[in-house]
Amino acid sequence: MVFELYAAITSLIALIFIFTFHNYFKALTAYKLGDDTPVRAGFLTINPLPHIDPVGTVFLPLIFILLKSPLLIGWPRIVPIDYYKFSDPKKGAIIISLVSIASYFIIGLITLFLYKVLMFLHLPQTVTTPIGILLQFATLVSFFFGFINLLPIPPMDMGILLLLLMGKSIEEAQSYALFGSILILLLFLSGILGALFSPLYNFILSLF
Repeated sequence: MVFELYAAITSLIALIFIFTFHNYFKALTAYKLGDDTPVRAGFLTINPLPHIDPVGTVFLPLIFILLKSPLLIGWPRIVPIDYYKFSDPKKGAIIISLVSIASYFIIGLITLFLYKVLMFLHLPQTVTTPIGILLQFATLVSFFFGFINLLPIPPMDMGILLLLLMGKSIEEAQSYALFGSILILLLFLSGILGALFSPLYNFILSLF
């Protein structure tokens, strides 16, 4: 029971870390492109609090963690972006989508690197075990969310990106969000999403 509680807390900390930096990268990109909306809304920060969605970041992931699910579904608070403050709104939206996808893989690579450094240092087990578990989970979940966002289904970033490249407006691309979210959830619950992710999951595990 104690270990399960520890694992749940560790998993949530890792998830909050991932979502915080993911949102920060998006907010920073939007700001660099000319939109100060994320700054005014308090998203250009690595303080986790503005990025936490009570349901998507805490409640729902915690349920999956306690059910010992190997995968998680969750989300941070949505970074508010006014695409029409960009000099080229559609191009800016495409860049934001690319950054959003890339950020998850970048976070995963960083946490994997930190894990390797931790193991190299040969610190006491009381230090390496908790931090190692945290970094392993952060790596796996980061790559999983990066993988999900590569699916060509809006509101996943690749889905939005493809619709924009097909000539759809930003509003049209975002209008498919509800339908796409339901489809993603069905893929998750059916196990199809897990099966698709399995080869990458096994590869990442082999790196630890």
